[in-house]
Amino acid sequence: MTIIIETKDFNQQLLNDDGLKIVRFCAEWSGPCHIMKPIYNEMFELYKNSASFYEIDIDTVPLLKTELGITELPTILFFQKGAIIDFIIGLISRESLIEKLEMLTKE
Repeated sequence: MTIIIETKDFNQQLLNDDGLKIVRFCAEWSGPCHIMKPIYNEMFELYKNSASFYEIDIDTVPLLKTELGITELPTILFFQKGAIIDFIIGLISRESLIEKLEMLTKE
């Protein structure tokens, strides 16, 4: 999993590649983010051969939060060919996240 710490890293790694990119926006102070972290980490292990996983702390890279309109945490954005193709806002069950990933990795 790659942790993005600068806007230029985001632009280089996510917007200039065709593969499925999954980006979790979080913050250290967010309780729901702490709840989702182990689920997201498990999904990284299960799907790392099908997608690239990223994590962005909105306090470290606040400009991305504004540019992408992130208003709730956690938010997970799914990118393909530099465009957002799907998203999840707030808490989601492990099973629901697996269902979403299964659908997106088969496309």
